[in-house]
Amino acid sequence: MGGEGGGRRRRPPAPPAPPLPPVRPARPEQPVPPRLEAPHLRCHASFLAALEEYQAEGRHLELPAALLTDPAEFARYVAALRAGVARPGEADRYLRSVGATPEPQEGDYVPETALWWVQDDEYLGRVSLRHQLTEELRREGGHIGYEVRPSARGLGHATAMLTAALPIAASLGIRVAHLDCDVGNRASRRVIEKNDGRLEREERGNFYFLVPIGLGPP
Repeated sequence: MGGEGGGRRRRPPAPPAPPLPPVRPARPEQPVPPRLEAPHLRCHASFLAALEEYQAEGRHLELPAALLTDPAEFARYVAALRAGVARPGEADRYLRSVGATPEPQEGDYVPETALWWVQDDEYLGRVSLRHQLTEELRREGGHIGYEVRPSARGLGHATAMLTAALPIAASLGIRVAHLDCDVGNRASRRVIEKNDGRLEREERGNFYFLVPIGLGPP
């Protein structure tokens, strides 16, 4: 009397899900390379740290480090640096106003572009670009001065800074830049020579270089 059992037919098992693609690790963000730019308030903290390093070496003692911790005072200093073309000597006049230096001699100044070598908000060094030369600057200083903060030295910043500054000098009509360094400053000499500097002469303990950067007479 018994018959075959009915019941529900079982569905075949579902096919396995395809494997997920491998997860690729996110690429780390590439750091922004250092560049020359006008002095900026966002570098306040790193500038003060660099100034502490300089003054530990006995350099830039004329800059009032304690006073510059005040954001408003730092803003005045930055404004003076940025005004060096329109009002040559403005940075020295600022220092005189806070009692840090003697009265500046107005006839001794030429238009000067102050630039900072920065990476994001980190101050690494500076360039001073003088638009023309006086007899005093021919003896010491030249068209371009540069320096790197102590903690950033030995990393190629000085060479890169000068390389970046030369096209700016050319845009000002400078065809041959005059640069100098102390005879004992081998690192600075290498920086200038890497930027095609040609030794013109040695005099009074200084090396004097010519760096061609444009067409036409100097």
